[in-house]
Amino acid sequence: MRETGFISKDTKLFVSLAEMPGNTGTVWFNHMFTQYKIDAIYKAFRVGRTDFEKAFHGIRALGVAGGAISMPFKKLAADMVDEMVGVSKDIGVINTFLRDVDGRLKGFNTDYVAALKSLPEKTESVYLLGSGGVAASVAWAIRNKQNMPLTVISRQKNRSCIPKVVDWNWVCWDEMNKLPPPETLINCTPLGMIPSLELKIPNRWWTRIKTAIDLTYRPEGNFFSKQAGENAIHFIDGKQFANWQAVEQFKIYTGIEIKN
Repeated sequence: MRETGFISKDTKLFVSLAEMPGNTGTVWFNHMFTQYKIDAIYKAFRVGRTDFEKAFHGIRALGVAGGAISMPFKKLAADMVDEMVGVSKDIGVINTFLRDVDGRLKGFNTDYVAALKSLPEKTESVYLLGSGGVAASVAWAIRNKQNMPLTVISRQKNRSCIPKVVDWNWVCWDEMNKLPPPETLINCTPLGMIPSLELKIPNRWWTRIKTAIDLTYRPEGNFFSKQAGENAIHFIDGKQFANWQAVEQFKIYTGIEIKN
């Protein structure tokens, strides 16, 4: 517990490393640390694509207690921790790390937990847009919850992070219009994070989609979320997804389980 209310030399530092950081995690974790009287602070850092390895070496050197890894660094981070824990070993990517009592950095995957909560109990077809680190976690959740073939739509197949044991077929992004509509559509790309880069799918898909999941989030909404609303589709946005995985991260950081 922080006795004085001030940051001291003993205050633990938790961080988030992202190419496009936001304030949501920083505000939420610092609020929770204060609420539970934990002597820790949380800070998000912007990291350039070519600077991640240097940033992670800095984490080791400075004794950072733990933190979150955001796109596009989740695969690279998995290769830099000392040990991967739990389901992260099956998926091959991490989004969370924690320093243990011996100073070793352990990697975890809490995106998988959020993905399980997001997915419908039953669906006849799933399209996954994107094939990066978070897409790998969602694909693994689909494999374990739905146990069905998955269609992955992305720009380049050879850069995919999807685990090899997942039953999936790849479709080039430019061929999207040729596909029949899915029942479940999941956006794991950055499209929709800023107004100049919106996600647009074939209009005819909305006639069959029952669940749409968007891992991006803008407070005012984006084109994808507005289309889902106009078509009365069950929609889960990136804020909800982030909240589910953040609760799991808080448990890893502190041992405290929050009911949500």
